[in-house]
Amino acid sequence: MDDTGTMSVLREELGRSLGQQRYDLWVGPHTTLERTSTGLKVGCPTQFELQWLRRRLHRTLLDCCCKLWGEKAGAEGVEIQYHVLTASATPEQPVESKPQETDLPMTSVENQSTSPRREQAEATRLSVPALVSAPALAKPARATDSRSTLTFSSFMVGKGNELAFRTAKAVAGQLGQYGPLLLFGPPGVGKTHLQFAILQQLRQSPARIRSLRLTAEQFTAEFLDALNRRCLPSFRHKYRTIDVLLIDDIQFLSGKRATLDELLYTIDTLHERGRQVILTCDRCPGDLQKVSAELVSRISGGLAIPIEQPGYATRVAIVRQLASRRSLLLDEETLALVATQVVGSARQLSGAINRLLATSQVLERRIDADMARASLAEFVQQNAPAVRLADIQRAVCEVFGVEAASLKSNRKTRSVSEPRMLAMWLARKYTRAALGEIGEFFGRRSHSTVISAQRKIEGLVSKGAAISVADRDCNVEEVIRKVESALRTA
Repeated sequence: MDDTGTMSVLREELGRSLGQQRYDLWVGPHTTLERTSTGLKVGCPTQFELQWLRRRLHRTLLDCCCKLWGEKAGAEGVEIQYHVLTASATPEQPVESKPQETDLPMTSVENQSTSPRREQAEATRLSVPALVSAPALAKPARATDSRSTLTFSSFMVGKGNELAFRTAKAVAGQLGQYGPLLLFGPPGVGKTHLQFAILQQLRQSPARIRSLRLTAEQFTAEFLDALNRRCLPSFRHKYRTIDVLLIDDIQFLSGKRATLDELLYTIDTLHERGRQVILTCDRCPGDLQKVSAELVSRISGGLAIPIEQPGYATRVAIVRQLASRRSLLLDEETLALVATQVVGSARQLSGAINRLLATSQVLERRIDADMARASLAEFVQQNAPAVRLADIQRAVCEVFGVEAASLKSNRKTRSVSEPRMLAMWLARKYTRAALGEIGEFFGRRSHSTVISAQRKIEGLVSKGAAISVADRDCNVEEVIRKVESALRTA
């Protein structure tokens, strides 16, 4: 086997020993490996990475070489030499000069009123996320990695997510032009899909782009680990010298003051360098005030784009795509039935398809509309949120700032009638209560009043009209999102 083949085998062994994410981050295509007469020669882009490899991965490198080459470590066996690459020797990306110190003051986390030690008790130690350099080194396909399918072309675009889809594509093509980008919406609507789609596009770019994606939980765990090991400078160098930083589920940072401060300084540093930050969360920016007003301030200088639950046409397209991936032949009636019965996220639709597939295999029966109807009845009941009329009343009162007694009163002022109509509309959407039951709950009103309220709200939504919230006009769709967010936490 020639040297190229030998090094390829060594890289595969390192990937198995370190884990693919850790290998991509600290070895990957930006580190050279050469067989020498005495062992292995390792070339690193920077002095910092050289020191890290020598201190943290030397034993792993030595063990892998001994395992593959059948030699022993020591003076007469495998020896490993380390050196910093010159610009011409770097295989995938240019050598960076010594990292420039940021002008922003570093947070004195030890003096924070909220101790990071308390945060550590809540955090789970997670593996180091992958650092992506485009174009990426080709790796053997892994059957367990489904993230490669999360591309822009596989994203089902509909009315509720078209703006987010187009914005994500624009940001991926014009990094740093829009400041921080926030994609927000309920779980399962495609926020993470769009983050991975951006990464896939960056991998295909001819430019050398360093991108890092992780969850807010991973960011917290890694920050606390760096704090404990007294290596915050290397942590900050890692996150503040990349081109694109993507963080998922930032609502997880609620109450984690020290981690939030570190993230804010990181966002500021990347923004000053013209780099791109892309965040996701399950609530609108207004609700993020409870997490961090400073973070909302940073987001307000960029873009905040909502993603809504998929509509009927989008759900049909998602079901068709999921069935195709599983080689299921579903007729149009069955497709329509699944999209009608499962009124939820793409994640729930995937669960429904899995249920149909399992039922079909167990019963040894072809999937048709009758079988789907019977199979999904229990699935829908199990996965439908248990929403009560009292929950809707509580959420509406919270958003509009009105008393429950007002919704049940005979007052017809706009500040009371509009939240009452919206409450009835939500009751029709989220509960199985009869018209008479809804009318009785909201002030002993007739079923015709409930129907009228439903039509009026649907008319406001179709026109994109405004309704009154706390004596100011707000877009009705934005208000509905706020109430639905409050309803999920009710």
